[in-house]
Amino acid sequence: MRPGRVSRRGALSALTVVVALAATVLVYGVTPHGDDINAPFNVRGDIGDVLTGRTLTGAVTSVRLASSIDATAADSDWTGETTGTWVVVDAEIAARFEPSSLYRPTLTIGDTTYYASERLPLVTLDDGTVRPGIASVGVILFEVSDDALRSAEAARAEIGINASFQSILDSRLVTQVDLTSLSVETDVAVSRPVERVL
Repeated sequence: MRPGRVSRRGALSALTVVVALAATVLVYGVTPHGDDINAPFNVRGDIGDVLTGRTLTGAVTSVRLASSIDATAADSDWTGETTGTWVVVDAEIAARFEPSSLYRPTLTIGDTTYYASERLPLVTLDDGTVRPGIASVGVILFEVSDDALRSAEAARAEIGINASFQSILDSRLVTQVDLTSLSVETDVAVSRPVERVL
């Protein structure tokens, strides 16, 4: 063999190494990292879509913005005044196989996640139990800064609903909503959740 000439065996070895490195980079790129390892499986849809996960089924039926809340229909004189804006989510949620409760629904705008407000106890949908075959119909309230609602990310906001504080490797219902297209109302009326047989 002449010096400076690559043998067929050497070229094949080099090609094998390059292919193995490329495969390693590809596998690393598609493998979850950090918090994504235990992240829930998102079932995605838009307003009005009935989404079905492992433990819950339901839909976000409408979303409104409010500067204040009127809870008199829920036997409360709470007015829900805020320095920001309320995002009022109307939803119908049922358990699939066994009774469950909603755990801290989320509203994500860009990199910021808001949790459902606990300022109006026993009136919001996330404060009770959902059962199989019976939809609980009610509201979920989020208190959001006005700056967040004016951001470009508010056009791609996501409402996440899951059944357990341990949403690790479980499903989560995720509804996308454009908050920038909504106008702010005053004294939006809310009432206690009601049940409807499916």
